[in-house]
Amino acid sequence: MTGLSWLGWLNGEVVAILLFFIGMLGLIVRKNMMFSIIASSIMNIAVILFFVTINASPDLVPPMVAETVAGGADPVPQALMITSVVIGLSVQAVCLVLVMTFFSEHQTLDWNVAKRLRDGKS
Repeated sequence: MTGLSWLGWLNGEVVAILLFFIGMLGLIVRKNMMFSIIASSIMNIAVILFFVTINASPDLVPPMVAETVAGGADPVPQALMITSVVIGLSVQAVCLVLVMTFFSEHQTLDWNVAKRLRDGKS
């Protein structure tokens, strides 16, 4: 084994699945609102990576330079994923504003404290 040849099993789909479960672990383990936003963003990027790499082929070329229709990569999944990136970024920005507003009013980012405040126990 020379270099990184042992990483032969590591492709885009495997990395995406690993990232998704790392994000899920972050959502389950941490009780901080900021970590929850970061973990959900990691999960979002993992899903996008999975869909982009699932049918990737090194022999396909961009559709603008392909000599035949069959030789060109399908641009529709890429267009859908860039739309997903924009929507995910917008949702993340709105979540960050909501968390900042919550913190300025209550001086905490803990989900358990937020639940007690909602229930009126604190």
